[in-house]
Amino acid sequence: MTPQEIEVAELYLRSGGVGETTYLLLHGLGATGEVWEGFVDLLDRNEAGRWLVPDFRGHGRSPWKLPYTYDSLMGDLMPLIDEVNQLVVVGHSMGGVVGLMLGGALSNVERVLGVGIKVSWNKDELEQMQALSTRPARWWSTQPEAVERYLKVSGLIDLVSPDSLAAQRGVFAGDDDQYRLAADPAIYAVGRPPVAELVQAARCDVVLACGEHDKMVSAEELSALDVAVRELQSLGHNAQVEGPEQVWLLANELLENNR
Repeated sequence: MTPQEIEVAELYLRSGGVGETTYLLLHGLGATGEVWEGFVDLLDRNEAGRWLVPDFRGHGRSPWKLPYTYDSLMGDLMPLIDEVNQLVVVGHSMGGVVGLMLGGALSNVERVLGVGIKVSWNKDELEQMQALSTRPARWWSTQPEAVERYLKVSGLIDLVSPDSLAAQRGVFAGDDDQYRLAADPAIYAVGRPPVAELVQAARCDVVLACGEHDKMVSAEELSALDVAVRELQSLGHNAQVEGPEQVWLLANELLENNR
């Protein structure tokens, strides 16, 4: 099936694949759905099921729209999945948090795989996020400059080519031949997520994973949440980009164990 690109409930959405299981793939803070390209390719090659890849509000090609809260991010997804029978949610970082929320709110979520969810926050980090959320959008005179900045802030530099779709979709071209990041700076007001509480509230299978070299979170920190934890060897924070095969194998392992 040819992938589709549509706007649903104001969110930009790509979808494709066939099968009884639907995978909802959720990107992290400041990124876009293109971070799942490698994972989607594996889904299609293995004919594993349908897939839905949205851009959250305030990100990518979805509109900028306050408020930026975990509740609003989850609420935007509801029209996409209300008729799905078998749903597997794979989320990266902030997307993993929203995935956990869905796992506690919906009966059709079979399992949630959260990758690279930051669970430990200090005062300085939270204050920095709030400061970033109040800054106006910065504009660059050339696209390469804006792309370079996007790759740095999203942690994708040296992981994807500046000419790739994953890089290009992270910036927005204005009417005056200037460029800014596609993400609204106000998204940083989303704040610290209650990960421990969400894990306990989930009504489905939950596995949390992180890269061996993830500087945002460690397997030890995740293990303190009393949940199944996997460390992805030789990978960093954007494990789904660096090693989509490992993330796919973990998701597939979950499927095999539940058949």
